[in-house]
Amino acid sequence: MLKRRWLTWVGSALIFGGVAVLAWCYWTLHERTTAQRRAKEWLIGTTAVHRTASPTPMRRGDVIGELEIPRLQVSVMVFEGDDAGILSEGAGHIPGTALQSGRGNIGIAAHRDTYFRPLRLVHANDVIPLKTPAGIARYAVTETEIVQPSDVSVLAGAPGRDLTLVTCYPFYYVGNAPQRFIVHARNLNN
Repeated sequence: MLKRRWLTWVGSALIFGGVAVLAWCYWTLHERTTAQRRAKEWLIGTTAVHRTASPTPMRRGDVIGELEIPRLQVSVMVFEGDDAGILSEGAGHIPGTALQSGRGNIGIAAHRDTYFRPLRLVHANDVIPLKTPAGIARYAVTETEIVQPSDVSVLAGAPGRDLTLVTCYPFYYVGNAPQRFIVHARNLNN
């Protein structure tokens, strides 16, 4: 009798736990999808106004634009900031890196288990359009590398390093990944 009651309790706890996990997964997916949709609507609704005339300081969570890698079927909205809250909604512009094409190295990060999972299949010369209110800048992948998380030199400006994508590595690692996968690209508009 006691064994049956214990098994019933354990079974109920497992079912409740499973439902809670599924509800959490659904909620996070819903939040991410909603944030992406709203950001895309904002970007479509804005006119092509260059920020160079009167630069507005970007605040955490502001929409930067939309990054695509057509060959890999990647399309993700990019927000200002690179903290956990931003990366749960999309890709994040790494503070301290350039904001505009032609002004230095633009750094963008995203999680390896969401929007940047396809980066494992990126090739040299893959084209990466970045749509912003100022227009569309196109980049071509020049190289990839794997670095330690502390190696921020990959975000420094260098000839042909106009866009840098950052995600965790290895792609199939469980938990906090020990390295970073870096994609460098050069501006095709110049």
